[in-house]
Amino acid sequence: MKKIQTLAVILLLTLSSACQNKKEDMKKYSIMDDEKRPEFEWEEMCNAPLGYPIEVYKGGITGAGLANGLSAGNNGGWGATGSGSSHGPKELPGHINCIWVSYAEDCVYKIDCPIDYNRLLKVFQEGYQDWGFYFNGNGEYKKTTYNSIIVGFAPGGVVVIWASGAGRQVEIGRYKGEKYEVPKEEIAGLDASGYTIFDPKFRKMIMTSPNIVPIEMQNNPKPIPYGLWDSYRTRYTWKPVLEVQDDAVVIDVSLGMFNGENEGLFGKALLENKFEERAVPSGISIGWRDSEGQGYGADVYFDEKEIMDAFKEMHKDNPEVQMELYFTINHANNYVTVMLKCADKKIRLPKTKVEVIKSRKLTIEKK
Repeated sequence: MKKIQTLAVILLLTLSSACQNKKEDMKKYSIMDDEKRPEFEWEEMCNAPLGYPIEVYKGGITGAGLANGLSAGNNGGWGATGSGSSHGPKELPGHINCIWVSYAEDCVYKIDCPIDYNRLLKVFQEGYQDWGFYFNGNGEYKKTTYNSIIVGFAPGGVVVIWASGAGRQVEIGRYKGEKYEVPKEEIAGLDASGYTIFDPKFRKMIMTSPNIVPIEMQNNPKPIPYGLWDSYRTRYTWKPVLEVQDDAVVIDVSLGMFNGENEGLFGKALLENKFEERAVPSGISIGWRDSEGQGYGADVYFDEKEIMDAFKEMHKDNPEVQMELYFTINHANNYVTVMLKCADKKIRLPKTKVEVIKSRKLTIEKK
């Protein structure tokens, strides 16, 4: 399928749009072509919300001297990673210029704008601690950095870019495409594989495929929830609080947010457990050990409406409120209850789903 034009065509499009106002944008984001920019090992990935598939017709994320094409939108959920096509050491991109088909909306969008290169560079240079890496000589976790840049396309022309790595994903910025009509003569000149995405029969096949659009969404069609993915970006000041029983110890906590971000808390970060501005969590994983060394893991999945309403309720009377998402693990270590708390208010979250499993047991010497 002809989804990506040649490198020469992409660069030509980029050069043709480099008018004075674009140069001012590039100055703003510190990505002028004559600057020498550092390289990192990363690959580009494409993403779309579950049930709202997209296909990139042409273009991708670009910068001074590079172009990284995008293709089909991974349909695994908002912010989900997928397979890339050009992993390796290269400069970070400073621009996005692409055209894509939104199958659910039966329309085409185009975007051509700078990416927040300063923020992208900052997060790649700072990196983060990952508990999966070995300790260094000082007994501290080795630092790692991000290895993917994910571009997410949501209905309404919404485009979100994340930096992603093992155990950490952060939003870089939100951008907006506009509806676009691909010239008929351009479509007519495409080969059979390139023409397919403009074929109404093919588009219908995509939207009726159960591997792409879940059967429940097909059987109970609802209006496209425009604005939903922007609402996921709302941040609140909160932290998770874990209550365990009988001298058990929490080992690590992994947070997944509705806005596509995720982070892990362990070691020093878990001990300090500071209040942070975060989006509302979609799910959390907890690892702990009891006093006998038996390990446990719990995956906690929130009901979207219930937890969204709870955060809004806590926040409405006091925008500065600091909230605790409180998890209580029972004595049998087989269930977790959850509530949202602040100084003078508690909201239980009974629709939360919890799965607990036993993991490896450590031998603990008795003193």
